[in-house]
Amino acid sequence: MTTTGNPPSQQIGASRETASLVSRIADRLQSLDNRTIFVLVIVASTFAFLPYRFWKQPSIVDRANWDYFAQVIARGGIPYVDVVNIKAPLSAYIGALAILAGKLVGLREIFAIRLVYLALADLVVAFTFVVALDYFKSRRIAVLAAAIMMAVDLFGDANCGGVQPKTPMILFGLMTLWSLRRDRPFLAGLYGMLSALSWQPGLLFAGVAALSFSHYLTRWRDLKALKVIAGAALPLAIFIGYFWIEGALRELYWWNIDYNLTIDAPRGLRTVEGIVDRFDRLMRTPYRRERIYFLASVFGLLVVGWSQLREAFRSGTRRLLDAAPDHSIILAALIYFAFCTINIQGGVDLIPLLPFVSMFAAVAIISLVGLIANLANRARLKVPQFAVQQFGFAIALALVIVFSIGDVIWLRVWFPTLQDQEAEVAQITSLLEPGDQIFVHGLAEILVLSGRTNADKHFFLDRGKDTYLDKVEPGGFEGWFSRLKSKRPKIVALERLKTLDHKEEFINWVQTDYEEEKGKIFTYYVRKINDPPSDHN
Repeated sequence: MTTTGNPPSQQIGASRETASLVSRIADRLQSLDNRTIFVLVIVASTFAFLPYRFWKQPSIVDRANWDYFAQVIARGGIPYVDVVNIKAPLSAYIGALAILAGKLVGLREIFAIRLVYLALADLVVAFTFVVALDYFKSRRIAVLAAAIMMAVDLFGDANCGGVQPKTPMILFGLMTLWSLRRDRPFLAGLYGMLSALSWQPGLLFAGVAALSFSHYLTRWRDLKALKVIAGAALPLAIFIGYFWIEGALRELYWWNIDYNLTIDAPRGLRTVEGIVDRFDRLMRTPYRRERIYFLASVFGLLVVGWSQLREAFRSGTRRLLDAAPDHSIILAALIYFAFCTINIQGGVDLIPLLPFVSMFAAVAIISLVGLIANLANRARLKVPQFAVQQFGFAIALALVIVFSIGDVIWLRVWFPTLQDQEAEVAQITSLLEPGDQIFVHGLAEILVLSGRTNADKHFFLDRGKDTYLDKVEPGGFEGWFSRLKSKRPKIVALERLKTLDHKEEFINWVQTDYEEEKGKIFTYYVRKINDPPSDHN
């Protein structure tokens, strides 16, 4: 996908015209109740995300992996037993429910998933508004934060292409912070655990809620911290009970916990130099347009943090402990940022940080506007201080709209589109006869678009998963690989082998038993007709 934008001079001229319009809209917003604004934010974000053209986006990489995970569940499969992924499965279950609901109205599986995740993205934007309003008591900050959130290019793109586990993770996380501000500890714990079941790092929200309601572990008599624990225990008990009934607790532990702790996490560790380089690359590539917000958010975080510290110095330690709920938004942001410094793979891993970036950037911008208004007042200008603040807010909001949201109008989905992929997948699967199997590795899009089930539950063995089979499969990797070859899949598609420890075994297999076919999009292998069945038994 590439973007073609207007020249800077035209954009600046448009921003001036837009500022006047936005100023009138801002005046109108003051007369609306918060629930109405919440709905308007959802409507606005829906229109902001439509230019990403979910109906044309190709099925690729991790999106395809998660969509296939959801498809297997929708067919009655059990996570980690019938299909393996290393993340908590709630996101895939949401995708599976989307598939089942879509069937009732004749909607294709892939479109049902995408529509549901676009709706979840809308809710993330809306709850960014709600949480900002609750914590900063300013509609200007809240509206600006929501506008920045919906303007992040990667966020819209990531949610129009399929299941995105970071989206429900941060949605439930924001709902945890929302419940915390409304003094609902049970709900805060429940939403915190749902965040963790969407993606494991979401457990931080339940932890922040427990710290906040216990006032940093100093107050237990009101039982609020225990209510947080009870709320978190409910979905966790249902989750564990389900896998126990299905006889899948062992597999759940292996792939959801043990692999991540013993294999994935150590491999993801980087030096300080590596961490700095990774963040620098993210700011120069997927977040190059939004890096100004990341920089502004640092200033906004310092403003909020200093305000809290100054109040603590003024009122003493007791006031600091009493204000624990006010600190939760800072704690959540810092804890997740700390996680990112330990293990971050790509741009989508920053999605849970985006609402905090948006909110603290909005704080920084509104603080700057307030500073300008104060300077204008001291200079005894004839312009009222409120008018300066209102106009400054309008200008800031207009710039976000013109320079960010406006750009997506020019987005185009280039080759391969979803339709291009579908045509080639149909050509590949036309080679299969009844009873034939297909095995893919790293190309789950072929499975997603064909509706086929992989010949094995393992469809992506990157980052040490193939070696981990030595611990969880009879006969280790060699035993598993021998069983796979004995199934004699008619078609094999291999991709993303770079991080496999046993990639040579896969390459030798297809070079010996298969003939390579190259399409415009996919490279795949067709079993040789004269290959005897007993070769690998």
